[in-house]
Amino acid sequence: MRLNAKAYQLAEGYEPFETQEFDGRIVELYYLDDFDPLYNQNVTKGKFVVWTSMDGTNYRLFIEKGFYEHVKELYSQPINKIWLDFWDKCDDVTKKFNYRILVPLAVLCLACYLIIALLFGTAEWSIYAELGVFLVFIIGMLFLNKFTKNKMNTFNKESVDLIKQTLTPEGFEDVLNRQREYIDTFFDKKQAEIDAEIAAEDAKDHGEDKYVDEDEVVETKTEETTTADDENKEKVEDNHE
Repeated sequence: MRLNAKAYQLAEGYEPFETQEFDGRIVELYYLDDFDPLYNQNVTKGKFVVWTSMDGTNYRLFIEKGFYEHVKELYSQPINKIWLDFWDKCDDVTKKFNYRILVPLAVLCLACYLIIALLFGTAEWSIYAELGVFLVFIIGMLFLNKFTKNKMNTFNKESVDLIKQTLTPEGFEDVLNRQREYIDTFFDKKQAEIDAEIAAEDAKDHGEDKYVDEDEVVETKTEETTTADDENKEKVEDNHE
């Protein structure tokens, strides 16, 4: 299945830290941390793993380094094989419904629309008939999307069940707990860094304000001293006179 094709190309010229081969397919693993745009685009949204593929045969998996180290068994070869089988099933069902339902429905609706427009275009009811054809197509599209999503959800559940069997229920629950713990800790740390930066900026701003105030005080005192000197000078001159 074709996935995030543009992201797949980002790894050209980079060496994967692990390569898995099975069933005539290749999965290359890269640290997401080495690709700043992809990292910022995904990790900030809580997405630590990005699957990519150009042809549905060769895959590149980008994964945040700390996350991988905490739950690496979730991305071992047996588990990745389950996910690739999942992508293949999703791709098959999408293609089947596109070619068997969507395309024939589109051709049928287009033919009906043209017949109504060309043969009955002047009739008062033709506009309603054309709208009816359009609605049939939209409803068909919505039904197709819903059916496809339901099938994918079923495939996803089956894949998760297989992963549970592979890792054992206890092992699966343990890795999920470690996953949640890592994500919570990661974002708590990021929030702490943001708070520290804000506090530093505030402290810097207050420091600049204080510095400016001291200058103003010095200037005011200088002006007062100068004025007093001028007054004393005038008094001395008056006394000489």
